Amino acid sequence: MNLSLPSASQLLVRFGARDITEVAVPDTERTIDPALLVAAAAGEPMDDWQPEEVATAVATLARIADAVTRARSEVSFYLRFRPAGEEAPEWVTDDLAEIARYHLYDDAGKEESTVRVLYKDVLKRLETLAKEDKERGAAEAGRSGMQLTSQPRMMTRNTLGSL
Repeated sequence: MNLSLPSASQLLVRFGARDITEVAVPDTERTIDPALLVAAAAGEPMDDWQPEEVATAVATLARIADAVTRARSEVSFYLRFRPAGEEAPEWVTDDLAEIARYHLYDDAGKEESTVRVLYKDVLKRLETLAKEDKERGAAEAGRSGMQLTSQPRMMTRNTLGSL
C-alpha cells in the first residue's frame, strides 16, 4: 500500500514554521530562525546563514523525517487488515501529518495537550478503519482466510501398545 508521506515543507506550511521549528529543533541545539528551516526544507541555498545554524537545520530536518517515518509505521499497523491493492482513504494522508506532529512534541504526553487530543482522535479513526477492514473478512497483509494442514497421525495407542 502506498501512502503519501508529508514532507518537511508541508508540515511547516500546515502547522506553521515557527511552531514546527520550536518543537523540531533537537533539545541539545539552540533554536534557529524558522526562515532557515523553511529554506533548508525547500532545498534553497543557505550561504547567508552561520554554519552552526545550518547544521542545526539539517539535524532538525532529520528529526522531522524520523517523526514522519514513525507516523507511517504507526498508520501501517492499523492498515494491516486492508486487502491487497485497496488504497487507504484520503483522510489517512492528512492524519499522517497529525501523527508526525505528535511525535515531534516533547510535551505531548500531557493529557490536556491539544496535540495529544488530536492524536488520540486520529488513533480512534484508524482503529475503527482497522475494525471495519477486519470485519469485511480481510486478514493481515491482505490475505483472506487461513488454512492449516497436517500429516496423518503416525502413532496411536494401538501402535504403541507394546512399549
